[in-house]
Amino acid sequence: MGLDNLIDPEVNQNTQSFYVIQEYIKRVPVETILEIGGGGGGSTEAVIKGVQSSNTSNNVKFASIELSRGRYNFLKDKYKDVPFYIPYNTSSVTLDKLPSEEEVATFIKQTGVHGGNVEEVLRWLRQDIEYTKENGFNECGIQKVKDDLKVQKFSFVILDSGEFCSNAEFRELPDCDAYFLDDINVYKNWYVHRELLNNPEYVLLFKEDIRGGSSLFCKKEIAVKYFTR
Repeated sequence: MGLDNLIDPEVNQNTQSFYVIQEYIKRVPVETILEIGGGGGGSTEAVIKGVQSSNTSNNVKFASIELSRGRYNFLKDKYKDVPFYIPYNTSSVTLDKLPSEEEVATFIKQTGVHGGNVEEVLRWLRQDIEYTKENGFNECGIQKVKDDLKVQKFSFVILDSGEFCSNAEFRELPDCDAYFLDDINVYKNWYVHRELLNNPEYVLLFKEDIRGGSSLFCKKEIAVKYFTR
């Protein structure tokens, strides 16, 4: 499947993840949200519904980075009337931040994820790199969003872009209030999920093991204030 093809959302109304995102944003006052990987639009919809049902919708800025031109255009058109939604068609990080083929191959061999099919996963990596180069997208879109919104950290971050970007994206987004991670049991968010688990400043609010798995972490003080009865 080409990267410009539209895809069905994996985070959708048949998953707990959809409602967890929506409920978090409804319950916790947020000002800035960054979604990396709009994809099929499931998490995008969850965020928008959460903001619209909150008391702070007038103050929210929701930026969404999507590399695929086809998916970006679909989401931009679908949510053109949502005033707080700000879509970006660009790369999240520069290509030099992606892992090497050797690093990816070693990970696949050691974990056995994706059926241990090293060549297929490396094909995905090469496809992502080729698409980025062909479209002239080799920039740090995260920094562009920060500059445009005049922020250094975000209230809520969704990491769900390409299979190989999340580690680098996470380095560009330290100390955010909350992170939703999709595909925590494959390369995409394997390391980020485990790093947050071992960070005493964050609390695991939610974990779902269907598909590639997903999780939601937030700062400990936020968990105490908004999720402790």
